[in-house]
Amino acid sequence: METQEYPDYPVTTGAAVREGVMVGLAMALRLVLILVPAGFLVFLLELFGLLEPLSALLDPVMALAGLPGEAALVFATGALVTIYPAIGIMTSLTFSAAEISVMALMILICHNLFVETAVQTRVGSNPVRIALVRVVTALVAGIVMGRLLGLQAEGIRSIGAAATPGFPGWDNTFTALAGWAVATGRTVLTIVVLVTLLMVGQRLLRQSGILPRIARLCEPVVRLFGLPRRTAFLWLVGNTLGLTYGAAVILEERARGDLTREEADLLNHHLAVSHSLLEDTLLFVALGASAVVLIVPRLIAALVVVWATRLTQSLSRRRRKSTGAGELPPGL
Repeated sequence: METQEYPDYPVTTGAAVREGVMVGLAMALRLVLILVPAGFLVFLLELFGLLEPLSALLDPVMALAGLPGEAALVFATGALVTIYPAIGIMTSLTFSAAEISVMALMILICHNLFVETAVQTRVGSNPVRIALVRVVTALVAGIVMGRLLGLQAEGIRSIGAAATPGFPGWDNTFTALAGWAVATGRTVLTIVVLVTLLMVGQRLLRQSGILPRIARLCEPVVRLFGLPRRTAFLWLVGNTLGLTYGAAVILEERARGDLTREEADLLNHHLAVSHSLLEDTLLFVALGASAVVLIVPRLIAALVVVWATRLTQSLSRRRRKSTGAGELPPGL
């Protein structure tokens, strides 16, 4: 049995706004303390030229998906950094619409891996499992979709053909560091503002009685995906605003005790594969990718991942019960 799906929030608008601002700032700070160190690690990988040699290791997998060798650099950049530099590389090279669609699908499943895995770990999920889910799902989805679209690879680069890593020199380092600091500052400011507004908006919607109605409309959908009913609003946030902002709300729900760790973990597995279905998707559609290819496989993959996770959890509980180790909290 689930507990109360929609707990009461402050009954006055002023109280809802004040609490939302305080909680939003606290949650934003927690996210920033995760995002900045992880982002700096990725900056170092870029600075020392390690992305291209790492991407050469993926060439055989890209070939299975029918993609050229350059696609490995696009995917590795998206996975280790964000979708934006990956888009920059993609637009500087020549790819067909089908190739762009497959690469974009893989990147949308597995991008900003260090940072987003760190965020999901803070929510309570196992970082190794989450990272493996995203990488394996992205590669499998790319291979399947590449075959369905009839793509054929022309060849595979050797690892030695990739650029040689090295120290770029102090002048370049300071310039790159200054650029990273400015970009990170803008990101931090965006996170603080949006997370605070999100927390305030969440409370106002609940205080007005609108949010429970919106969430209940989504309940049949989240049940289909194998998620608890009370994750409906969190599912909606993650699939519209993205994983980082969805995680902020999940963290707040976990802190309030409105969501169990197992429920949060299930939602994390879904959002790891399918999140930000609007903005990120439209960026690649503008480059010529198919919206259907970018959305439908992610939703199907998320459904499979969550139900497989539930099956694993169920088997684990049975093993623990049979060995007398006690049961895990059911969560659903």
